[in-house]
Amino acid sequence: MSPEPVADLAHLKGTNCQFRFIGEGAANIVFEVLFPEGMQNESGSNIFSVLKDKLLRVPKANTKAFPHPEILQYWESSISPLFDNPKEDLVQQYLIRLDNSIISQLNHVLLEQDSSRRHDFQGTKVAEEAEYGMLVEDMRKKSPTNLLLEFKPKWLTPSPTVPPTATRCRNCAREAYRLHKKLRSTSSSTSSSSSSSPSSSDQNSDAPAAAALTNNSIFCPLEYLAAQSSPSSLARVIESMNLSATSVSDEETQPATKENPIGAEPAVSLDGDGMSKVDEIYRVALVQWLQSNTLLPKLRNAQERLDPAPEGTSDKEELALAMTLRDCTCFVRISEDAETGNVKVEAKLADLDKKNWEAKLEYWKGMDDVLKEGGYYEGVEVPKVATRCLREIEAKQVS
Repeated sequence: MSPEPVADLAHLKGTNCQFRFIGEGAANIVFEVLFPEGMQNESGSNIFSVLKDKLLRVPKANTKAFPHPEILQYWESSISPLFDNPKEDLVQQYLIRLDNSIISQLNHVLLEQDSSRRHDFQGTKVAEEAEYGMLVEDMRKKSPTNLLLEFKPKWLTPSPTVPPTATRCRNCAREAYRLHKKLRSTSSSTSSSSSSSPSSSDQNSDAPAAAALTNNSIFCPLEYLAAQSSPSSLARVIESMNLSATSVSDEETQPATKENPIGAEPAVSLDGDGMSKVDEIYRVALVQWLQSNTLLPKLRNAQERLDPAPEGTSDKEELALAMTLRDCTCFVRISEDAETGNVKVEAKLADLDKKNWEAKLEYWKGMDDVLKEGGYYEGVEVPKVATRCLREIEAKQVS
């Protein structure tokens, strides 16, 4: 049975509500609904209570994305049951009925903001024929003093299809392949340029590529769960979250993208000049969460259960679900209650829309073949890309 909408945006007509463009991805655009001050104070305003603390996600025109009712039905029937406490573990989303006049308002906002949008998204609009959108729980900072982090857990266990001689996990192997491909492309174009018009500057043009080969910038997602028992892994996780950065103001909130669909800020902390007592409280809370959270173990267990076979699961829909779980986003918001001083940690997963596995299956298998044939799982590609995979670190410790 299809989910029912929680409200109809037609109720916003005549309320003087405004819409703020938050961000967009390839298939959806995200807005914030701004209510007039008086309406916010009306306790009987049902539409305000429905929209409060949520963002409005609407479909773009001319995409092949699944309709929002189908996306939500999949989320309710396939994603939520994987977690024993979905309200705490998942960014909540609700179906809402759209209205033609509201869609016109949204497209007017986009037109005004068009020059500031990503170049390849400029000119795109909300689908005028769309009947439904989605209300998505707003995981941005509720206060400028909150600490908000965002990261992709990726593959929390090695791929079941890795060769027995692998020294890298799937994610590290894939990132090594991407960097290797980029380096080869850069080297090829440099060689072509040098042969046609050699100069002294050309001799140094390979320096960035050479440096990248020895730069251990690829973070291994196996570290997230290892951090619960290993101080070394915990230190590397914190390093990956850029905890030496200063805080990001609300005005610098990042636009939503395919990877970051609700427009949260990047992983930052309140560390740096002017660090106060509350910042240290947040740091301690984050470390405690990394060491003891149950969310990432739940995600790992679901990934393993859905794709357990050495040659990959034969159930393509379960494989698609496993791949969705390997591409989700985790938001961690830490706040302090002004009255009690209690610190609250909220950690939730997002970016769990239904994937078109029929279109992606060939790509997934093809990528796995490339990683195997190119020696990226074993780290024998030439030239070798430096990685810091947990499997490599553990192998060196054993030897």
